[in-house]
Amino acid sequence: MWFLAWKNVSRRIGQTTLTVLITALTVLTFVLSFSVLSTLQEGLRLANARLGADVIVLPGKSNADVFQTIFTAEPVNIYMDKSVTETLSAVVGVEFITPQFFTQSLDESCCSIGGATRLVGYDEETDFILKPWLNEQNIKGLRDDEVIIGGGIPAMLGNRAVILGGIFTVVGSLYPTGSGMDETIFMNIDVARKLAQESPYLQSIWKKQTPEELISALLIKVDNGFSPEEVARNINELDLTVVAVSTSEIVSSMKSQMDVISRLILGLWSGVFVVACLALIGRFTALARERKKEIGLLRAVGVQRSAVFKLIVLEAWIMAGSGGILGSLLGVLGVKAILDILTSSMVLPMGEWSGLAALVSVLLGIAVALLLGLLASVYPAWKSARMDPQEAIVRGELD
Repeated sequence: MWFLAWKNVSRRIGQTTLTVLITALTVLTFVLSFSVLSTLQEGLRLANARLGADVIVLPGKSNADVFQTIFTAEPVNIYMDKSVTETLSAVVGVEFITPQFFTQSLDESCCSIGGATRLVGYDEETDFILKPWLNEQNIKGLRDDEVIIGGGIPAMLGNRAVILGGIFTVVGSLYPTGSGMDETIFMNIDVARKLAQESPYLQSIWKKQTPEELISALLIKVDNGFSPEEVARNINELDLTVVAVSTSEIVSSMKSQMDVISRLILGLWSGVFVVACLALIGRFTALARERKKEIGLLRAVGVQRSAVFKLIVLEAWIMAGSGGILGSLLGVLGVKAILDILTSSMVLPMGEWSGLAALVSVLLGIAVALLLGLLASVYPAWKSARMDPQEAIVRGELD
């Protein structure tokens, strides 16, 4: 039966090609939509699970965007007096608090890293963001000449990096988080301050205060029994030039927006699926009408109605499956380009687009194609199987 179905499909090249292309375009749009949305959703999940901090505090007069600070690694030179740490540690609900100092590498000969990259100095004594990863890797702490790179930064040849004229050893790469941590380089806070102090490109910033007196952000872990939103609100009510935001609130807001976009895209694609299904029903019905004599001869030599039904469905599956494979492969090849465009134009959390994710998308695309082929061929197959053999032969000549 499979051989006969294949022969019937292969001898109608023009009709088969058109059916394959209709299916391929439908599956292509599905794979692109599903892959991009699932990658964004995975980015949100990772960010929510691995950010580590419940509340982030940034300088209030720096025009700093908390959302951008969390979900991108754009280098930002924002600072506040480090005395704020002691003040905020006394706020009710604050369990742990740790400062970070932001600076940046440069797209110059002083740096072996391509482009300007965010450098974050962390305080080893109070840190709770990197500590779980360090413990897992049996790393007690970073020496002054050691750094940790985010999961989105390519591994460096020889585990060496030149940053602002200094040579550093890369001791490891963090797990992907879907946040700006993936494109960030971490080092001891005193080393980051020293590099910033000595950088000729940042001298204008240190006219009033030196890096030793400054921090860029405070990350807070909230005590049990308190909500991050409540603690952030208490901090914002203080007479301080800082802004505190709950990270879960930001992720939740982004998730709500993503859900709306997902439903919209799903609705549009469902429309595409229905149109494709109707188009294929028309094609398979016309094809069955053209083959009345052929089907009548099969029935006349003893082929059962169920076999005729299966033959039509198998032919549809061969064409739809071919279109599904083509559309799925083209779709996964285009996902990376779309993700790059979204990353460069919008502030979005990104999950990891891996080989496993691509394989899942391909398999789902093929499954969608087979479903499309089945739905489009059931009625023509049922109608062909019900034809009277003698009438089909006679009317086949007439049609």
